[in-house]
Amino acid sequence: MWKPTKREALIGGSSLAITIVLSILFVQHQEFLKQIAGWGYLGCFIINYLPTPPGFSIVLNFTLGSVLYPAIVGAVAGTGEALGALTAYFTGYGGRGLFRNSTNSLYIRVNSMLNRHGSKAVFLMSFIINPMIYPFAAVLGMLRFGWLRFFLGSWAGSTVKTMILAYLGYFGLRSILHWVGVGI
Repeated sequence: MWKPTKREALIGGSSLAITIVLSILFVQHQEFLKQIAGWGYLGCFIINYLPTPPGFSIVLNFTLGSVLYPAIVGAVAGTGEALGALTAYFTGYGGRGLFRNSTNSLYIRVNSMLNRHGSKAVFLMSFIINPMIYPFAAVLGMLRFGWLRFFLGSWAGSTVKTMILAYLGYFGLRSILHWVGVGI
């Protein structure tokens, strides 16, 4: 029977507790979270750190990009998203002993793919708008994917995505469509 080490149990349990508490707070205080968006960069960081529905952070980053400096909005939002995903990663890290001493062929293939293409996969999962980044992060934690490698890939993908959203808000979608020759 598998028994986690004290370190694994502490990290995994703490991350899971933080995720649960933040999710409960989000559900109970949705109006308060909308007020946080009015706090500027700090609100941008908090909203992007929390496990909010993807549509909420998209609208927030688009809107804040039109009223604040879009490069800073993108950097702050990308950092918040990456740190939120890192919380999910450490939740999975607490359960990593499930795969200890595994000789399962699926585990060996997945681990081999992660070693070759893991950073690209993390970047892509963070770059595209999808709610699967948190379960993906937890699985990577379980599979002992390097946390720094995960964070840097997640940060890069999230920052590029949120900067694009912020600049779309800054320039306005209508202006961009006109610039590429599509009139509305």
